[in-house]
Amino acid sequence: MLSLTLTADLSGVTELRPDDTADNPFWYTFKVQCTSCRENHSNNVSVSRFEQNEMSGSRGEANFVWKCQFCKRESSATIKAAPIAYQQASPPTRQKILEIDCRGLEFTEFHPEGEWLATGLESGTKFTAIDLSEGDWFDYDEKAGDEFMPINPRPMLQNLVNEEVVIRLKWGQTEYKGRLVSIDSYMNIQLSGAEEWIDQEMTSVLGQVLIRCNNVLWIQGANQNNGNGDTKMDG
Repeated sequence: MLSLTLTADLSGVTELRPDDTADNPFWYTFKVQCTSCRENHSNNVSVSRFEQNEMSGSRGEANFVWKCQFCKRESSATIKAAPIAYQQASPPTRQKILEIDCRGLEFTEFHPEGEWLATGLESGTKFTAIDLSEGDWFDYDEKAGDEFMPINPRPMLQNLVNEEVVIRLKWGQTEYKGRLVSIDSYMNIQLSGAEEWIDQEMTSVLGQVLIRCNNVLWIQGANQNNGNGDTKMDG
């Protein structure tokens, strides 16, 4: 059994899932590998849980039936149930959204092509026709009165490594200023030469510090103006 898992950084929305119904099937796009000869198929393949294909030798049906072009072995895959909605979490967590019964093949890479759905976290607003093919998406929630952009902030943070940054915490008008040394997979932040500032006044020199992601309101390069180029870190 193969599980398809996702990690998504969601702000303002939850219940991210493929738009997948009998009237509007979602085609799950993968790279496929034969488990017999371990060759990878050069082209992407698409699978719908509502399509049935006959297997040779009267062995029944499957959503996806495929013959390896190298070893000629036939293999199949069947999606076991409807997709599970991805729930907002901070920091982002890896969650299972689909189970696939694979026989003789493995799906090695997933491409989130097709339309997705999401729900406003506080407002309950229903968002449709979401395009994740470029990796990020944003929209405006009129009920919440706020624009949100569920994107992965890691590329921006990686660009700030070895640069001077300002980090605003979620309480007390507290900021840390220092050189960004590293970030881990959960976006916890390590600073060197850190200074603590409260209400625009420096209160202490801390040196090396580790800041948990869920304590951070925003982070920006020290040479950027306040409010420009910052990334909010909800938790």
